Amino acid sequence: MRDVFLRRQPILTRRLDVWGYQVSASHPSLVQLPPALRGSATHPDPSEAEARLLFDALAEVGLPALVGDSIALIELSPAAALAAQDFLAGLATPDRLIPLLTLEPPPDRQLLLDAIAALRSHGFRVGTAGVPSDEVLQAVTRTIDLVAVEYSRANTRLDTLASHLRAGRALLLVTGIEDYQAFDRCREQRVTLFAGTFLALPRPVRALRAPTSRALLLLLARLQDPEVEFSELEALISLDVGLTYRLLRLVNTVWLGRRRIESVRQALLVLGTRLVSAWVTLLLMADIPDKPQELLTLAIVRARMAELVAAARGRTSRESAFLVGLLSVLDALLDQPMSDLVAALPLADELAAALLHREGELGLVLDIVLAYERGDWLRLPASGLRPSLLSSAYVDALAFAREIESALAA
Repeated sequence: MRDVFLRRQPILTRRLDVWGYQVSASHPSLVQLPPALRGSATHPDPSEAEARLLFDALAEVGLPALVGDSIALIELSPAAALAAQDFLAGLATPDRLIPLLTLEPPPDRQLLLDAIAALRSHGFRVGTAGVPSDEVLQAVTRTIDLVAVEYSRANTRLDTLASHLRAGRALLLVTGIEDYQAFDRCREQRVTLFAGTFLALPRPVRALRAPTSRALLLLLARLQDPEVEFSELEALISLDVGLTYRLLRLVNTVWLGRRRIESVRQALLVLGTRLVSAWVTLLLMADIPDKPQELLTLAIVRARMAELVAAARGRTSRESAFLVGLLSVLDALLDQPMSDLVAALPLADELAAALLHREGELGLVLDIVLAYERGDWLRLPASGLRPSLLSSAYVDALAFAREIESALAA
């Protein structure tokens, strides 16, 4: 894969189900470009350059590698969308792709209308990205299907915007939601779709999920104890017939093409206690009730990408990196502070330091994965890894997550 940062961000419904994913691409040279030079003769508009990067990357890896069977949203300037309409038509069926036409800087009104008409002639639903002016809303309200706005820039007029859009046909997507308080406020303002980092945070709850949390933490404590005996681990897993069955099905899916594993003992001998503990941890996390499926997907993607980053850097074990990626979502799954959860688990010091303070090699690996997930590209040069390697690891992690989810659902 070429040197490009390629990522997706989930678009969630009011019930926190995945509605689709917004797909974006960037390049180190664009990330570091000073604002004063953007759009100059020597440095073209980053939005146009990023559009070309995105098209090249999607032509190489394919849209399904990023979003599976879900809807994909991509931001394009009206000019780029108009020029690329035939490419977009060949990239995905109209029901799987929604171009979002950018409104900043404000485009020529006729160019915007021409781009909408051209995309709709191919059967695409069309959206806009940015806070629309009243003039733009009047012009396009009957011809667009979605308006995406940044929470920090539109939170004072969400109710008005939502009411205006309901009079037409468009859904309202609010991006950049950083906590559940903002999510709840958007829901109260009758927003339809949501995106942001809030999903990976603990949700404030009036009553702790005590029974589930206590039972899970007791089991995790034994699984993660560095001093646990092989025989105790075997007995602990084998005690639950359902867990044993799902573990064997899962490891044989991942271990496809290698020696078939037929017992917990064999799994421990072949894969090792640390990796088996990680797989059982994943199964236990999948059983936590009333949490969005996308949160488990996020845990798997983080775990796999952390494993691949650790392998590329060669300074810590892949198994430990996989586990730290998994456990990084535990606070959001149990709605408890990570500090409390780490205190309740007999984790190795390196794992605890990574989860709490991003310290040590494991902490750096996790920090790299989280920065990539958020699109915080300026933090990635510290990894010492090429953008192409990080993007390949990310795409691999997405495919791995789909494979695991299929195994869990079977």
